[in-house]
Amino acid sequence: MYALYISLGEGLDVNYLMLITNGSKGHRVNRWLLKLVSESLEIPAVTAGKEVHDIRRTLKKLKADIFVSGIMTTPEHMNWYHEICNPIQVKHYAPLWGKKPLTALTEMKELGFQILIIEVDISMGSRESWLGKKLDNSVLQEIKKLEKEEKMHPIGELGEYHTFVLDCPLYKKRINILDSEIVWEDSKGYVVIKNANLQSKRNAKPE
Repeated sequence: MYALYISLGEGLDVNYLMLITNGSKGHRVNRWLLKLVSESLEIPAVTAGKEVHDIRRTLKKLKADIFVSGIMTTPEHMNWYHEICNPIQVKHYAPLWGKKPLTALTEMKELGFQILIIEVDISMGSRESWLGKKLDNSVLQEIKKLEKEEKMHPIGELGEYHTFVLDCPLYKKRINILDSEIVWEDSKGYVVIKNANLQSKRNAKPE
């Protein structure tokens, strides 16, 4: 979402949101929320399969000429996007690439991003107490401490934790969670959001 914020601020014409159905269980079980994100952003959304050929097919169907991702630090992720895009002459753009993770997290907080932690893997350094909590100053301080101790990647790009943006400057309405539950599978926990709606920002309670 931060990559989208930067891209739109640079004047890029973003016609679609794309959810790729691989990776985090927390994102996959809650993918129905993409409908609310799409409505709040007023940008249509599509879902692509997890295989490279599925993603390429979706990009070609959309007649995309540029594909924006939020990748920041992980070369193997960058290589994967290039594997998708290069053969079909789609440019991959990663506006966050090279940015320091803690700088990015701090910037998002200052811009008013409300970030819900929807999955953690405690075997990779994340804290159980973060699950279902907003990424607030206390969590940010813990992340800084864990990075300094070299116990986790601070932006979660290796799967330490995953997030969902409830509100940000791009949203016309904020996403309000009405019902959810936490599920644990060994070292991984994730939030299953059962019910949510869009809420006018004028009527939202101050954070």
